[in-house]
Amino acid sequence: MKAIRLTNEKGEVIEIENSLDALKNEVGGLIEVIPLEKNMAMIVNEEGKFRGYATNDPATDIFCHYHPAGDDFIAGNALIVGVDGENFTDLRVPQVTRITNLLKSLGYYKKED
Repeated sequence: MKAIRLTNEKGEVIEIENSLDALKNEVGGLIEVIPLEKNMAMIVNEEGKFRGYATNDPATDIFCHYHPAGDDFIAGNALIVGVDGENFTDLRVPQVTRITNLLKSLGYYKKED
């Protein structure tokens, strides 16, 4: 599944297995889903803040872009994935373009190797 991985330093387009175990492995534990826009969501570690994970600046900036009234932050690694109903899916090309352009404007994007 095409997704965007957000670490404390950067964002990058990746391919990840579409399974709960793979998603949990990427964020380091239980997942929480934060809707960003229709058919796109951010997956974060549900307990990242309580476990003392570092603030993820790229993920926090994207969260604030989509939720400008929010005053929250994202802790630990995050993923941006496509959503179809209750299922996670590949990000579509326009979604990847929107997020990578936002990451580039913020200085966080790393091109896929």
